[in-house]
Amino acid sequence: MHVKETPHHSSLPRASVLVPLFERPSSSSSSSSSSSFSSSNSSSIHVLFTQRPSTLSSHPGEVCFPGGRQDPSDRSDDVLTALREAREEIGLSPDVVRIVARMEARESKHGLCVTPIVGWVDRPDDVEPGRLKVNDREVDVAFAVPLEVFAGGGSDGSSGSGSGSSSRNEDETKSYFWEEAEAENDTSKRTFRIWGLTARVACEVAEAALAAQS
Repeated sequence: MHVKETPHHSSLPRASVLVPLFERPSSSSSSSSSSSFSSSNSSSIHVLFTQRPSTLSSHPGEVCFPGGRQDPSDRSDDVLTALREAREEIGLSPDVVRIVARMEARESKHGLCVTPIVGWVDRPDDVEPGRLKVNDREVDVAFAVPLEVFAGGGSDGSSGSGSGSSSRNEDETKSYFWEEAEAENDTSKRTFRIWGLTARVACEVAEAALAAQS
């Protein structure tokens, strides 16, 4: 993926999100990826999302990437903002994240200049949702979706842990729905809606990843 320079939005508050990618091996494989966007035949690239608590006054219940507004301590560095927010929200150490791309910034519907930062986590255990120490004040749950779900113009995708589909509403904003079990060996399921800016970023990353693999 090519690094893109951030456009100048001097009048807007700045924010960053981390797009964590990792290779989730099958139960019969323990191999790891040596390339940013490569995966073995027995594994697939996944992207991590979070869902905000429904009790929050801002974006309640929305699916997003770990991230938030820039702090003075970030020294105007979008990467530092994304890494700090990921540590605060899901306990992901910056030491295990390899930054592979800084995507083009875009203005959110709430008037923020948001810069997505794509990070590769070499060791899947460091970012598996069930192993993360989420901050329950900011995150209700973390979950992972195969990156291929967002490729090919929204084609349906599935994996061993869930299933995905997509739809468009009247304003042509793509929505993706991911369904998975509430817990291991649990028959009850929950459905996550991934849409808006988060969905657009996931699609762009998926397209770049597939291009890198071809």
